Amino acid sequence: MLLDSETLKKSSIIDPSIDEFIKSNPQPPMDWNNAAAMNAAMAFGSKQGLEMAGPAESSIIEEYKDIPMRDGFQSMIKIIRPSTTPPGGSPLIIFCYGGGFIGGDMHAGTPFARAWVRLFGAVVVSISYRLAPEFKFPTSWHDGIDSAKWIAEHASELHADPSKGFISGGISAGGNLAANISLASISEKFAHPITGQWLCIPALMDHASVPEKYKEYFVSVEQNQDVPVLPAAAIDAIETHTNWDSTSPLRCPVLNKEVPLSRLPPTFLQADGLDPLRDDALIYDEMLKEAGVETRINFYPGCPHGHFAFYPGLDISNKAVADVMTGMGWLLKKKISPEQGLRALAPAA
Repeated sequence: MLLDSETLKKSSIIDPSIDEFIKSNPQPPMDWNNAAAMNAAMAFGSKQGLEMAGPAESSIIEEYKDIPMRDGFQSMIKIIRPSTTPPGGSPLIIFCYGGGFIGGDMHAGTPFARAWVRLFGAVVVSISYRLAPEFKFPTSWHDGIDSAKWIAEHASELHADPSKGFISGGISAGGNLAANISLASISEKFAHPITGQWLCIPALMDHASVPEKYKEYFVSVEQNQDVPVLPAAAIDAIETHTNWDSTSPLRCPVLNKEVPLSRLPPTFLQADGLDPLRDDALIYDEMLKEAGVETRINFYPGCPHGHFAFYPGLDISNKAVADVMTGMGWLLKKKISPEQGLRALAPAA
């Protein structure tokens, strides 16, 4: 989805409803240089989200399992599934949480996961991965791929049928992991093929790795230097915490040369206009389309990174959340309305 320079510039003007929300609810700026504080803040937010959602109904089972990583570490996954498998079988969804590789946890996606169980009878597996700065690059990335590979090999044990759909999805840093999982599923020949990927506000490239023909469209880092949630300096802080290798296709999936883009599955992307990562999604969408991959993208001008999580209840945030539900339905070939999607997130309301 390539946009002209004027449209890109306008998309970096804050949405009035978000501007008003920020003014009415002042918060101290996020200190991305302080990894421990960011981790604690994200853990608190995840806990709050679980408390607000309350316990799942009896038709949904939530359970945990430790699975082995390549270095012998046991990583925990959270499985959210129907208590009774639907007659047609359950599609399988992998969820990768965000947090800049320094925070976040497997509980973050629980409200989405429960909604996908209600809407699609899906089995959702929320993975864990070890975080920086304690664990440097590429530990998080390897944990994501190793977890997905194990999930593919043990799908029946998880009560899932990947032939009904096998989705790799994630938000922000998790969007990077989801993209890498899709690529690894082909290069490493997973037990079941990934049939769709959801890349929400993903980190996929940088100035050095963006293909030459798209460089004039890669301007979001410059345009969104001093913005809410994820200023451009935050990416530098994350690089310091993780010590990532910017020449690695794990950090920048656009550098992957093993898997032609044409072999990737249908892809649903979401991009925020007031976000240094905006052009990662917009350009990757264009690259995939040019390679013949079916794509769907939702774009939110004037919205900071992850606006739907940080500014809940606004119309533009509800729109993005509804898009998550309808977009997942598109990947699973199950058409639902935005209203159905929102109701599935709060069935008791």
